[in-house]
Amino acid sequence: MIDASVVIVSYNTRDLLRDCLGSVSAGCGDLRTETFVVDNASPDGSCDMVAQEFPAVRLVRNPCNAGFAAANNIVLRKAAGRYVVLLNPDTVLSAGALPELMRFMDATPAAGYCGPRLLNADGSHQPSARRFPTTLSGAFAMLSLGHHRPNSRHALDLHRMHGDRSRFRTDWLTGACLVVRTEAMRQVGDLNEGFFMYFEETDWCRRMASAGWEGWYVPSAEVVHLGGASVGLNETEAPFFGNHPSYWVSSRCRYMRRHHGVVGMLICESLDVALYAALWLRHRWRATPESRLKARRASTALRHLLQRNHRAATVRERRTIATPRQLTHGRSP
Repeated sequence: MIDASVVIVSYNTRDLLRDCLGSVSAGCGDLRTETFVVDNASPDGSCDMVAQEFPAVRLVRNPCNAGFAAANNIVLRKAAGRYVVLLNPDTVLSAGALPELMRFMDATPAAGYCGPRLLNADGSHQPSARRFPTTLSGAFAMLSLGHHRPNSRHALDLHRMHGDRSRFRTDWLTGACLVVRTEAMRQVGDLNEGFFMYFEETDWCRRMASAGWEGWYVPSAEVVHLGGASVGLNETEAPFFGNHPSYWVSSRCRYMRRHHGVVGMLICESLDVALYAALWLRHRWRATPESRLKARRASTALRHLLQRNHRAATVRERRTIATPRQLTHGRSP
């Protein structure tokens, strides 16, 4: 029986993907694994590199960029391992990382999913274990309230309570390296393809937690994660915690609507607009480089938030206009 099915979704990260695959090959120890690369139509020669340098890897060539969730699902639906491992191409596994995570999962039957200690390129800690988002979590983060009230359910970062060296229960973990028990995945279903990028692993972990499975942070396994390599943002395009604005806003709204309803989603959006507007007004007229950067980021955030609201309103208007025509053709609205 295969112990782990490692799934890597790649887009335009050829050189990083090479390092990642090399670390997987070197770091699995005695594990029986199968490794998949699903390439989302990268124009940088990633597929040819995998085919030539890693012939044992099972390569899936997507004809278009299908997004993170849909690309993973191509493989997850046929994975043969006892566990599936979502792994970003901009990660490097430390020696023994996967065997350590497998040992933990085998020794903890209630655990449905777990993740390692993530490190930045310089070896510093990268937060990865969090609470599930609430309607006020975004405001807490923007106002840095989590620093002062780490025990609050609105404070996302659980490392402020537990540190980064202790093992602890967590709501969700970043999908850069996420180990999921196949039994849990089969119970709740695969990733929701409505999320093109971001929040798909949060939604997945929430569904597993709702089904009674535990999530765990396991720091005895370490993985370097560079972060954002396939997105290629510059500093003025990263107001939402360094994430791609368009995808992040759309996915966060989808998550909030699914788990907190329309009212919760609207509260989140309203708080975002109000806080970013206040941030822009505060720094717009200051001449320091730091203030100018904060003003540009706030302006970028507002543009994406308001554009999303405009698109949503346009869709609702079109549906309203279409309703009478649907009725005349004998279809219910």
